Amino acid sequence: MGLIEHGLTTLQTRSFPIYQKNITQRDPPFASTEFTPAAIAILLMSSGLDYHLARLKWLRDVAPHDPPLPYPTYFNWKIRDSLSMKIENLLIQKNEKRLKEQLIELTVVRDSVAHPRLYLVKQAMRPDLSFGRARAKLSLGAELRRKAEMRKLKGSERTKSLRLPLVSSWISYSDAVICFLVLHRFLNLLERKYGNPYAWVGRFYIRNEPANFFSNTKKTGLSVSMEEWAKAFFDSLSQDDQQRVKKRLGKDFCQYLHKPSPPLRYGKGTVTDILRSMQNPLKPAFLKKAPPWPI
Repeated sequence: MGLIEHGLTTLQTRSFPIYQKNITQRDPPFASTEFTPAAIAILLMSSGLDYHLARLKWLRDVAPHDPPLPYPTYFNWKIRDSLSMKIENLLIQKNEKRLKEQLIELTVVRDSVAHPRLYLVKQAMRPDLSFGRARAKLSLGAELRRKAEMRKLKGSERTKSLRLPLVSSWISYSDAVICFLVLHRFLNLLERKYGNPYAWVGRFYIRNEPANFFSNTKKTGLSVSMEEWAKAFFDSLSQDDQQRVKKRLGKDFCQYLHKPSPPLRYGKGTVTDILRSMQNPLKPAFLKKAPPWPI
């Protein structure tokens, strides 16, 4: 999870200050000091997610269990499989389809940074020396993967659902914030499904730079939850960008910003029994259940 932590820190300390200075300029091309840290943050976040899923697979299907589990193999993908394949096989419910597409779009943007994609960018200058809308075309010799072609908005170098740019120099601070909010919702879903320690994320250490980025603290060296970090990133956006983010993520936007409250469980016992159960929680139920997909 250190990869995700460093990605968020890079976005906060390197990209956000430039975003603040250029708050009125929200059309590409963006300053290299804004899009470069934002692109690096997306690389680190997606890599951290890949490691997180590999760890989940190893803890459940590879590590020894005593007593042995009734279904030795649960997940129908391998550690070496691509991140998009893991996502495709994990999110199979009808109500998870939109989140799955958003996550795969995140991997499409990651590919645009990690692999050479050369574009010819044209932008007209008006008589008043202002610039028109920039347009990009994939240069000869460069190709998009099929997953990118399927999710490319027609007539535009952006994705269909989240409107994320396929041109790496067009990635803005707000685009990286969208990617993190999608990641935040997915990590919460994994934790709810597979529990602790299999999908537990925990807290991250922060640097309060710029000052008061985390409005609830003025100290440095503190740790915050993913939810607190998500709230800080969203609050750092301008009002216009906040509305754009809400529109792109859809009507269930709150699920991207807030971690769902755990269900209340009522039981009998003394305070000592309750504390003991909190310190030694029951193993997640999915360990003994048959997998929901064909193995």
